[in-house]
Amino acid sequence: MSAGIAPVTRDALCALLCAGTPPVESVTADVIAAARAGSVHLLLADRLQLTALAGELREAAIVDDVRAHELRAVLAGMTAAGVRPILLKGAALARTHYPRPELRPRSDTDLMIPASAREVVARTLIGLGYARALEVDGELAVGQFHFQKHDRHGLFHALDVHWRVSNVRVFADVLTYEELARDAAAVPGLGANAWGPSPVHALLVACVHRVGHHGDTDDLLWLFDVHLLARAFTREQRDSFTELASARRMRAVCARTLSLAQAAFGGVDAEWIATLSAAGLLAEPSAAFVGGGLRQVDILRADLAATKRWTARVQLLREHLFPRPAFMYERYGTRRKLALPWLYLCRIVTGLPKWFRR
Repeated sequence: MSAGIAPVTRDALCALLCAGTPPVESVTADVIAAARAGSVHLLLADRLQLTALAGELREAAIVDDVRAHELRAVLAGMTAAGVRPILLKGAALARTHYPRPELRPRSDTDLMIPASAREVVARTLIGLGYARALEVDGELAVGQFHFQKHDRHGLFHALDVHWRVSNVRVFADVLTYEELARDAAAVPGLGANAWGPSPVHALLVACVHRVGHHGDTDDLLWLFDVHLLARAFTREQRDSFTELASARRMRAVCARTLSLAQAAFGGVDAEWIATLSAAGLLAEPSAAFVGGGLRQVDILRADLAATKRWTARVQLLREHLFPRPAFMYERYGTRRKLALPWLYLCRIVTGLPKWFRR
């Protein structure tokens, strides 16, 4: 259950978000607080025309307009450099499935690019004033990098640039860039260079993101994304999704996500969930992530199991334990080469407890 939200309050909030004509008098301070905690307060404010949140709605619209202007420049820059990025998750859904984009809050913009385009994308973004975040890199341990920028208005822009859908190896190749690009659809309001996943691909990404990256959380905003996507599916799209989830061994992950969305907001076909929940799911490696509660060491164990060659497993461990020297020097604020072995030792010893923490 969502942390800090009482079940009765959560149920009341969900009912308000999906009811036909919700009474405004049923919106209590606890419900508004729960909506804010679940990042659905703007949806609630817009749906019920809450005067108490009218100022926040106006501010969100202004911020979204500025961010959209910046994103158009980013997409145009990448296109000019020969790269066609695909917008993922909230950045696309805000404009394809929500009444207005500012109603879908997001802290960053997720993009998918070909793995071969990493260097040109990094140069392009740096040329646009972005700085790359200090983080571990590697061919196997990570499948994304992050760029940040404060514009002339002081507004913060964050880009999460993927060349794999997930850092978790079990989910990393559930969809490739080539598959996303092949079926991509135009995202309205962001210019001719804005493309997002097909609805079928967008739903699979939403299921993977919630379970694989966020411990099977019941976060209301992500479940509302799923609710909006799933309720708009045709029978043909449901069948295509079931076929894709089966082929990628993600049925348990998808059934769990759709079940939670149905319980919260309704609108998801029960027969479809039952089909995805059919027997034989325990054979899916990704099913281990359903229910959450995995420690970092458990995820590493799953990563190693999903990495078939022994040489690749050794490389994965090396990338986790011994990041590139440039990262270590910057991370610990020193340029002394003789200190490098001690820096690695410090990293391993101090970081070890978090790998076993739930």
